[in-house]
Amino acid sequence: MNKLEQLEPFLIKARANTYASDEGRVKAALNNSSQLEYMEGDWLYRDVYYTGKNTFYGMETVFYLNKPIFGMSYYGNWGDMTEEEIDNILRGALVNNKETRLYKKVEWEKDGFIYTCDPDSTAGIDEIGGTETIAKNGEQVYVFYYAGSVLV
Repeated sequence: MNKLEQLEPFLIKARANTYASDEGRVKAALNNSSQLEYMEGDWLYRDVYYTGKNTFYGMETVFYLNKPIFGMSYYGNWGDMTEEEIDNILRGALVNNKETRLYKKVEWEKDGFIYTCDPDSTAGIDEIGGTETIAKNGEQVYVFYYAGSVLV
């Protein structure tokens, strides 16, 4: 299996072992940021993000042999919910739907919250982008925009 065939499974595993499981926190290299990392063999996943007032922005990068081969930027807004409330719902959605935030449409429901990940393209990991939302009682309570691509 070549490195591009290994990328998607590694990315899914890395996400499951960092934000989705509330693990992988390391000392952040950039001031006022948070940083998550997961390493396996020649692979490194790094997620650096900033949290503001009900919003966040970040960038995921996957490195192979210390060279970046995939990157994705993102922005989200959790509105009137607390960060803890939204984290609880998102972590459940990500743990139960590991392929979300890629190129497959995902819908998931728990405790009256409806999570949807709606990709702009379903072609594959080479170029990804889309919107993730959470609704409660028909009203959107969270939105997340993402875009990324393979870099090699």
